Amino acid sequence: MSDASTSGRLRWFASSGFGMFTLGVAIALGFAYAAQSVSRAMITMRTASTIKVKGTASIDVDADQGAWQATLTARGATLPEAYGKLTSSLQRLQKFIADSGFKPEEVTPNAVETQMVYAKDLKGNQLSRVESYVLTQAVWVSSPKVQEVKKLSEQATELIKEGIEIRSGGPQFMLSKPDAVKANLLAEATKNAFERANTLAKGSGATVGALQSASQGLIQILPRGMVDNSEYPRDYDITTIAKTMRAVVSLEYAVER
Repeated sequence: MSDASTSGRLRWFASSGFGMFTLGVAIALGFAYAAQSVSRAMITMRTASTIKVKGTASIDVDADQGAWQATLTARGATLPEAYGKLTSSLQRLQKFIADSGFKPEEVTPNAVETQMVYAKDLKGNQLSRVESYVLTQAVWVSSPKVQEVKKLSEQATELIKEGIEIRSGGPQFMLSKPDAVKANLLAEATKNAFERANTLAKGSGATVGALQSASQGLIQILPRGMVDNSEYPRDYDITTIAKTMRAVVSLEYAVER
């Protein structure tokens, strides 16, 4: 195609209404694309203009409820013989508990469990004849007198000297109303998170805006002064009287510049 022909067509395109229309569409599409790009940038900027922080708080508390379990065992060649021994042991334990300062309503004997021991021949094979009976009975003590519960768990095995077969379990110490403490603790953890957000925002010349999201983390009750940062943290210690309750919250705030 000759240069003259090409030049003529371009002049016709530029001078015709169709050419101007096409040019206008191209310019409009260009502005629309630019506007969309700016809009996407603004949305991204707004989305990124938040700050996520964690807040922590802890408070020392003392258990106000204690529990302890002892297990009595009695053996006899006959069931009445074993039961008589168990009854005698239970009465002695109940007196020991009463002498330690506990009321009858704080003591709960569980049901008696019976086990039959079968005779064996010279080769160790079990026979059908019952050789003896073994009876066990658990006794629970539950009381707000936590120090007395601790002392009882340590001294009950003295009954072994009297021929009583007793096994003392570890004492347990709990908070009777943990939710009342949790409310104040979460408020303190939230305050701590907000203070951290302010510190971080000021460092970049910004201010903290509205709260965008909030979530409560694990609330732990640990032995006094302990901080559990293990992969599988415990959440409720029952082995000590002196405890520390710890709360963690995660907050996300808007950041204003």
